Amino acid sequence: MNAFQEIIKKAAPIMAAVQSLFFYVIILSTIGYFLDMKLKTFPILFIILLLIGLVVGFFQLYTLEKKGNR
Repeated sequence: MNAFQEIIKKAAPIMAAVQSLFFYVIILSTIGYFLDMKLKTFPILFIILLLIGLVVGFFQLYTLEKKGNR
């Protein structure tokens, strides 16, 4: 296995966690935006779901880091 493949193998879990953080934030904030537009409560649900997406995403990063330190 060459050096590049080893780097990619080590970085794959982190890349997956960052990708899930990105998708949680995008998906939940989009749902919040459309719910706010439908219920005419903008930006309440947008902000709440955005923060939930951030918390869930960073929690995943934290658990991945904690798992890596064992």
